[in-house]
Amino acid sequence: MRTDELRRLRDLLARGGGPEVVFMSLRDRSLQGPALARALGDELRRWLTVASPERYGGNPDAQDLAKQLQRALHQLHAEALQRLQDLPPATLQSGPAMLQQDRPPAAAPAHPSADPGPYRAAAPPPAGLQVEVAGVAREFADHLGDGDLAAIWRAPGEDGEPCVAKVALAAADNDLLFNEAEVLQRLHAGEARQRALLPRLHGRFFTTDGRAGNLLGLVEGLDGAALRARLPAGVPPEHIVWIARRTLSALGHAHSLGILHGNIEPAHLIVRPRDHRVVLVDWCYAIVEPARTGQGFRAVHDEYSAPEVAQRGPPTPAADLLSVGRTLAFLLGGDPQSLDLPAHVPGPIQRFVRYLARPSRLQRAQDAWDMYAELERIREAVYGPHVFREFFI
Repeated sequence: MRTDELRRLRDLLARGGGPEVVFMSLRDRSLQGPALARALGDELRRWLTVASPERYGGNPDAQDLAKQLQRALHQLHAEALQRLQDLPPATLQSGPAMLQQDRPPAAAPAHPSADPGPYRAAAPPPAGLQVEVAGVAREFADHLGDGDLAAIWRAPGEDGEPCVAKVALAAADNDLLFNEAEVLQRLHAGEARQRALLPRLHGRFFTTDGRAGNLLGLVEGLDGAALRARLPAGVPPEHIVWIARRTLSALGHAHSLGILHGNIEPAHLIVRPRDHRVVLVDWCYAIVEPARTGQGFRAVHDEYSAPEVAQRGPPTPAADLLSVGRTLAFLLGGDPQSLDLPAHVPGPIQRFVRYLARPSRLQRAQDAWDMYAELERIREAVYGPHVFREFFI
């Protein structure tokens, strides 16, 4: 159980004893200087995955505990980094060759840059975040929270539009932020209506310590995990229909451009009840034209990823559609793994969700636009002509 993992982290932190209790790399005498900083960043990222509130949708107590543990982890990580800064320069520059990583290391930047590059470092979100966007220095003071990859800060937009700054927790993950920025640029090229269903990229930047960030338009609403927490019995099926249609529309647009999202789960659907807006967020793990580029899946989610993801099978739109099916099952008040759904969910909608989420890649849905059209047929058969229904939370 994930909550067991969270409680183990809570008990570990409760022991006290400083950063060494949590960050095993501090006990490794072979690690020094930049290599140790990177190892600390990697450990922080792994612990923040355990303490990510997104993992505990529908369990407010666990989400609150996760937020508390995140703060404690950042404090301990900052203390560990401070120790590195207090060491003599000769100590920081010595040490063995860098450990092998999944992604090769690169040199750290000599100064902040508005032109992202493969910089590597590690640092926790400071009390205020100093960045440079398009050559203009900015500071963000409102830290909204963390995911398993990035910290989110509130930021003013250049044109007055509210924005958020999404900043890598460790520069070892800069490439994933670069990937998201490039994917969003592709998705917003042209005049497709589906751009309203996607985050808007306003700019790219670096923190003064070399972590990459994206300046994104603020998306108002509740993510799927928060929505289910507000509605423990599940989202009413008549509202699931428009949530699913907009999600499939966003995916149909992306898939037509050769882009797979690669990490769909409830926390990555933002729903604004008042006007039925849905935005599919977090494109860091997206896969671009896998048949041409050879890119594979970048992330696996125990509950929402297709079986072929863990098996390192070929990336296809069917993987995204399975994740949509499991996400819809969760939002309906059901189980995303067994696909057991509440009895009040109409039969055609139940069958639709289960078809999306069939374990066999070849037996499940293959095309988002086909499923969009099928859902429109189901909506009319079950609920009649389209009528805007208020969604009260």
